[in-house]
Amino acid sequence: MNLRKFKQYLGFFVVVALAVAAILVWSAVFAKAEGGLLEVHFLDVGQGKAIFIEEPAGSQILIDGGPDNSVLQKLSEAMPFYDRDIDLLILTHPDADHINGLIEVLKRYSIGRIMETGIADASANYGIWHNLIKEKNIPLIVARAGQEIKIGDGFSLEILFPNQSLAGQSFKNTNSSSIVARLIYGKNSFLFTGDAEEPTEAYLVGSGVKVDSDILDVGHHGSKNSTSQEFLGAVSPQEAVIQVGANNRYGHPSQETLERLKGVKILRTDLCGDITFLSDGQKYQVESNCY
Repeated sequence: MNLRKFKQYLGFFVVVALAVAAILVWSAVFAKAEGGLLEVHFLDVGQGKAIFIEEPAGSQILIDGGPDNSVLQKLSEAMPFYDRDIDLLILTHPDADHINGLIEVLKRYSIGRIMETGIADASANYGIWHNLIKEKNIPLIVARAGQEIKIGDGFSLEILFPNQSLAGQSFKNTNSSSIVARLIYGKNSFLFTGDAEEPTEAYLVGSGVKVDSDILDVGHHGSKNSTSQEFLGAVSPQEAVIQVGANNRYGHPSQETLERLKGVKILRTDLCGDITFLSDGQKYQVESNCY
């Protein structure tokens, strides 16, 4: 084969390869759009929390980012390779095991909006976080109970706590400032708790706000100071997800919390890896190494 014919064949194969790639990409896009499934991924990021949500039309939310940049690999697995946009980042509170990974996400992704409590905190990473937000000119929402984020049909994220603006306030225990939110998609519901502990749980139960949910994101990685019996009774979850690192130095999850969760299906990222819920608005299914 002479050089001219070789170039012609090469050009033909390149065009065919590009066409096939385009077909595969758009097939994936249309398959997702037609699937009509809400995806909620509890990412295995070690001793920390990171929850990635994608509603059926493709809008995406990331709640917390874990302790390091391992969240980037997890996002690359949960999101199509061509997708570099996330509609909303939520920082429940500025502890390192929640904020550090979000900083890495801020650096590498285009972010539509950010929600946080705006509390005062002197940590270096919290300062870096706010500098990046200003540098990228990303709209910032201060979380407060009563706010509702609506994306697509039948999808809403309700903010249940804090019950007032915490902007500028200082907390000795930042866990007590954690954002608590309830996701509703059709008949299915998820309760996200950050590192909220018993005082926050008692407030929520006493306030009469609706916390009943199919899936509970267990507070503070299963610490003994969270997931009280009264709170569990109000939530009455079918499944409880504990995001926790293997052999962590805190002893999470505590045996007391595991005892209180008896009768509820427990899924742990240290044992199950990534845990994904898929909901069509009527029923849900779970994908993990434990199912």
